[in-house]
Amino acid sequence: MRIKEFLSVVFVLLFSTNAHSGIISNGDFQSCDFQGWQKDTDSTGDPGATGDFSINNNVGDCSAVISVDVTAGATAFNANTLFTALDLTVASGELQLSFDWDFSGFDDGSFFADSFFVSLSNGTGGLFGADGEIGHLIEASSIYDSGSFSALLDASFYNQTNWTLDFTVQGGFNSNSVSSKLNIDNVSLTSVATSVPEPSTIIILFMAMAGLIGQQRFNSKRG
Repeated sequence: MRIKEFLSVVFVLLFSTNAHSGIISNGDFQSCDFQGWQKDTDSTGDPGATGDFSINNNVGDCSAVISVDVTAGATAFNANTLFTALDLTVASGELQLSFDWDFSGFDDGSFFADSFFVSLSNGTGGLFGADGEIGHLIEASSIYDSGSFSALLDASFYNQTNWTLDFTVQGGFNSNSVSSKLNIDNVSLTSVATSVPEPSTIIILFMAMAGLIGQQRFNSKRG
């Protein structure tokens, strides 16, 4: 092992990142239902047994689907929102939010087409981004696409209450509107803490590094 590679290993060991997940309940939807989540249609609450919200069950690998697709039985005139309460308790470190999404359908992607956006909500109508400013985690988009989102939340969120994570699909206003779906999965809010080893561990690592350097010098002289 060369010295540069060894130093990289030492750095990882000295400042390793420990993640503690589970702050969002049923974020991977592996219960294959909406346990831990709430549904809202047109700001009137849970629509009941309609096509607005469904579970995509792929042989036990489940994810959530939010729809404004009338062909699939959706009833929303304006928008459907799937949301979950956030546990923002953190003693140290940072909170990292992540999720996977896929937006698909039959609209034309124009300004008046169906769209989706993802936000943090404080329960009073305010929508916010990860930076703590008014806005969205993912700004409203009518483009059919898929991706993964990950961001550290601003410290202003920490240890606050009554916050939710909102996924919203909004119907558009043209002939192909009300024909889109948002699939979400692997939603997690993780407490990330940087751990520093005990002094004895640091001493052992640096002794090993010194030995490696000495061995390299010895081999160099022999060569």
